[in-house]
Amino acid sequence: MRILPSLLAAASLLAFATYAQAADHVVHVGGSGLVFTPSSVEALVGDTVTFINDGGFHNVISDVGAPMTFRCANGCDGVGTGDGTPSGAVGWTATITISPAAAHSSVGYHCEVHGQVMSGNITVTNPVDLQ
Repeated sequence: MRILPSLLAAASLLAFATYAQAADHVVHVGGSGLVFTPSSVEALVGDTVTFINDGGFHNVISDVGAPMTFRCANGCDGVGTGDGTPSGAVGWTATITISPAAAHSSVGYHCEVHGQVMSGNITVTNPVDLQ
């Protein structure tokens, strides 16, 4: 009956693996004003943050000195055919992946057009390593 403990151990590992999958956090840009909604996100290393323009001429750029850098609007600079130039196209989307360089830190961001009047923050934690 040694098979039963092995099966239970395997089932436990699968449960942890499912729980540890990366999450996508959605941040709405503009629409009802010069805001990011929500303005603050808590994320893990490996999670993604998807920015969606709800209206207005905007982009999203990491603050100077942030532990990871990005500049996004219709995609992100340096990613495929992305372009971080501010855009008024309703519905543009851009997705960033939280890098290990940002673990245990804060990643501030803002709209290049509207400066710190329109800003947000990602608080990053590092997932527990079960190995």
